[in-house]
Amino acid sequence: MMGSPENEQDRLPREQLHRVTITQPFYIGAYEVTQGQWRKVMGSNHSQFKEVGENAPVEQVSWNACQEFLRRLEDLEGLGSNRVRLPTEAEWEYACRAGTKTPFCFGDRLDSSMANFDGNYPYGGAQKGVYRQKTTPVGSFKPNAWGLYDMHGNVWEWCADWRGEYSGDATDPTGPASGSYRVIRGGSWYRSARDCRSAYRYGSTPGYAYNGIGFRVSLPAGQ
Repeated sequence: MMGSPENEQDRLPREQLHRVTITQPFYIGAYEVTQGQWRKVMGSNHSQFKEVGENAPVEQVSWNACQEFLRRLEDLEGLGSNRVRLPTEAEWEYACRAGTKTPFCFGDRLDSSMANFDGNYPYGGAQKGVYRQKTTPVGSFKPNAWGLYDMHGNVWEWCADWRGEYSGDATDPTGPASGSYRVIRGGSWYRSARDCRSAYRYGSTPGYAYNGIGFRVSLPAGQ
């Protein structure tokens, strides 16, 4: 079930709960792409938070720049064209939830000991905590049940889809055919816990890059 139930705290109308069937198995990165990985593939690193280190998530990368990274990565790895990709929005939420139906993969609450976000604004009755005001190295917090790290907070993550309204139950959805904004998911180091929820949907223009957006890679299983 993708989206959020009507009784979820801070739920938004665009999170309509609906059934999604994913028929094609896929891999998704256990970690957000790091500054070191970006530098190895692209030969440069325009991230703001370089002081966090090579294992910090790359940021200040646009959706368009991510496409170039994916193509160059395919060349380096000797893969076919259009194999390495961004996850679809549905794949991202499926991976984030790891079988859960709660606001977060960890349950009904989130504090800053569990993820990197503005700890002044926790969720579900959790205590206020630290606001780090920058990214943290990937894997700094406990993973979800499927071994995926930083699905909540740290940096927003680009998805493949154009942002659009849900249209009911779907099989292998890929979003609208066109649009103005590409989907970003997961919240970020500077946002509240509310925006880190598994169902929370946001977007940005594909040419926009700033210090709160990164990504992780996906590819078909068996590749």
